[in-house]
Amino acid sequence: MIDLVLYGPSGPQPLGRPAPVRVELRNTGGHDLWIAGVLDGSENGVRFPRYRPTITRAGEGEGEGEGDGGGGGEDAGSAESGAVVASPAPAEDPLVGPLRPADLRTLAPGDSWDPTSGPGCLPLMTFAHFAPRRPGRYRYTLTLDTDAARPEDWLGGFGVPVGSAREDLLALVARVPRTRVVADPVEVDFR
Repeated sequence: MIDLVLYGPSGPQPLGRPAPVRVELRNTGGHDLWIAGVLDGSENGVRFPRYRPTITRAGEGEGEGEGDGGGGGEDAGSAESGAVVASPAPAEDPLVGPLRPADLRTLAPGDSWDPTSGPGCLPLMTFAHFAPRRPGRYRYTLTLDTDAARPEDWLGGFGVPVGSAREDLLALVARVPRTRVVADPVEVDFR
């Protein structure tokens, strides 16, 4: 029903600059799909939907997998294949902006959309800031998780509507399918 796709650049990328990695959500089902993009707190897992990016070393390579992106990961200086070199930074503050009805949108069957663009959507900072200083191949991965234990886990931390406005918003959240989708990884060569 939901396909999550990463697109990487063609050819080697220059060291010290982020690679242009794009995201696309596709409705592969037969009915309209309700979904939200990357919202305040989505990337670091504070709120739903959760968009969890990770960058790891791919294959054998020279140098270290250090970067200036995301949380860097505890293994940011490791040269080992598979070592996490960038992941979301921990939340500085668990309070996130409120979910608004406009944050939820429908995708018709066959439609696609970039969940990092448009009103209320944020870029994936882990991808946007990762700029390795050493050459090598890096694997970009992304997981979308909409499977909140409680619909209230979507609402945010402050400015949350009350009364009938809250109930109307929770009814929209209930339309989002509960799932966990992992995009096929994209490998980027930095030289």
